[in-house]
This record gives sequence, structure tokens and C-alpha cells, in this order.
Amino acid sequence: MDRERVIATVAAIVGWAGLALQLLLIVDSLGLALGLWRLVGFFTILTNIGAAVVASAIALNAGRLRGDRARLMVATSIITVGIVYSIALRALWNPTGLSKVVDFTLHDGTPLLWLLLWLTGPAVNRSWREIGWALLPPGLYAAYALARGAVDGWYAYWFLDPNTRSIGELTGAVGIMICGIAAVAVVLIELDRWRARRRGT
Repeated sequence: MDRERVIATVAAIVGWAGLALQLLLIVDSLGLALGLWRLVGFFTILTNIGAAVVASAIALNAGRLRGDRARLMVATSIITVGIVYSIALRALWNPTGLSKVVDFTLHDGTPLLWLLLWLTGPAVNRSWREIGWALLPPGLYAAYALARGAVDGWYAYWFLDPNTRSIGELTGAVGIMICGIAAVAVVLIELDRWRARRRGT
């Protein structure tokens, strides 16, 4: 097994384990139905699911989900999760016990493994137009989060809650989120292009 698939295997195991543990904790706290509903309301969770799925596809060398665009979308979103959490959200709570394990796995472990996976994966001389693919997940999530919040009144993130934020603030929050992810995508694409140039591909 080559180095990329080894890293992908570790990323898949870590990702699925963290998600399983988070599921157990939230179901224990809120019950099965509400726990599942709340769990899939978080961008972090949905992104980690995507990261685990794509990492599994790479590790098994199977399926279209190991392709270049899937990698870009997942890598951009999961690395952004790690950056944003460290900068803006980590100080808001202090998890202990198993919650701390989950916190580290989903916000630190998986993003770092995906950064490593990106640096060891195939070097692709990407077009800058592919930034659009990287922006697809956050754009869809913003629409999804607002729609489901309108149904039950619960919002996973305070900056997307129209009950406490004005239209301007909501628009600004979504804009900042998309710009942040675009910036990460630019860095990842440039890294890929640089590696491709070095290899003469």
C-alpha cells in the first residue's frame, strides 16, 4: 500500500471513530431521534462525514469519490473547520472526558490528517475555476442550515440564527464563511499547482 493510501486509511479510521463516539454521546444526551437530527445540523459533522467517506474511497482505491474534485471539496472544508474552530470557537467551551476526545478528533485530528493527505496525494495542475467546487459545500450548508432552522427554530451556529442576527449580519456571516473557504481553496490549489510544476506534470 502506498503512502497516500496509508494516510487515507488512518484518516478514515480516525474520522469514523470520532463520528461514532460523537453519535453515542449525543444520543445518550438527547435520545435517538433528536440526537440524530441535531447531529446532522452541524457543518463540522457533515464535513467530517464527507471526509471519512472520501478517505475510505482513497484507502480502498474504489469509487469515483476518490477523484480530484471530491478531494478538493473535502480537503477545503475540513481544513477550514480546523482553522475556524481554533480561531473563533475553541475558547467558547471546555470539553472533558470523551467529549474532549471527540473535540480533538473532529476539529484537529481529521483536519491535520487531511492536510497531510493533500500534501502526499497526486499533484494536479488544477484550474482556478475549480474554486467553485470548493465553495459548493458551504453554500449548500448555509441554505440547509437556514431552512431546517426555520422548521424547528434550532440553529447549530449563533452567527446563522436569524432570531438574533439581522439580515445584514446573516449575509455578512455567510459571506465571511465563503470567503474564508475560498482562501483555503486558493492555498490548496496553489500547493497542488506548485507540486505539479515541480514534478513536470
